Amino acid sequence: MTRLRLGLLLLLAAALVHVGLTLPARQARDEARTEFAWQRAERERLRAELARLERRAARSVAPDDDAAAARALRLALLEATRGLALGEVQLASQPARQGSVAARGRLGGTGSQAELLRVAGRLAEPASGVLLERLELALGPHGIRLEADAVSLRGGS
Repeated sequence: MTRLRLGLLLLLAAALVHVGLTLPARQARDEARTEFAWQRAERERLRAELARLERRAARSVAPDDDAAAARALRLALLEATRGLALGEVQLASQPARQGSVAARGRLGGTGSQAELLRVAGRLAEPASGVLLERLELALGPHGIRLEADAVSLRGGS
């Protein structure tokens, strides 16, 4: 009889543990999964919205004045090199004066592959305000050289 009572007591304890701990833990897990899925979808929606806004901002960066557009492009090219160890840096920009292109510019420099790829990545970002026409990495006598041709678009484009 004692074994039967002990067995029933253990069965009752297992049922209480299952109802008191396991079921609420499963419910909390399911709620957390649902919340995580919703937050992941929201994150992706916000990323897409941010990319759209960055593209729109990049299209409207160039001022309408030709000289100001060339200066803005030169500053954007210079900003791409900020804080990086580059040598023989050459910057040039000039107003385009016609069409949807506000200014054309060129950036050249030497450095390590990692530094040059950082420059290229900065220029390729929509927030940089420039559109790359040509990007070239070549091995030269003083190391790896980057040559980039870029344009900025008029505000109304």
